[in-house]
Amino acid sequence: MSIVNKLLWNCIKKAVLGSIVFFTYSAFVYGADEQFKIGQEKAKVCMTCHGADGIAHIDAYPNLRGQNKGYLISSLKSYQARERSGGLAVLMQQQADALSDQDIEDIAHFYSTLGNSSHP
Repeated sequence: MSIVNKLLWNCIKKAVLGSIVFFTYSAFVYGADEQFKIGQEKAKVCMTCHGADGIAHIDAYPNLRGQNKGYLISSLKSYQARERSGGLAVLMQQQADALSDQDIEDIAHFYSTLGNSSHP
């Protein structure tokens, strides 16, 4: 194989690899952004108490903006299972009962990414 062919082959390999990385990353970012939008729609009821920006305006309600996704999922499932019984638990139990596992995942994604560089 001549030097020109080797250089051409290396350029082709790099272009193909770069395309694969770009399209994989784009699909990941697009999917995550879609989940953010879906979660935002599903969280409209949550915003009544926890604020449209995830910052509650009443001390009794916790801020959800930037909260750990796993914690949010665990908390909502704990409300569904009646494992939480403090202060406003009855209200949260009623809200959590209306959510599917996918709803919980989407809402948790929304609040956990709210406030980071991709969703300020």
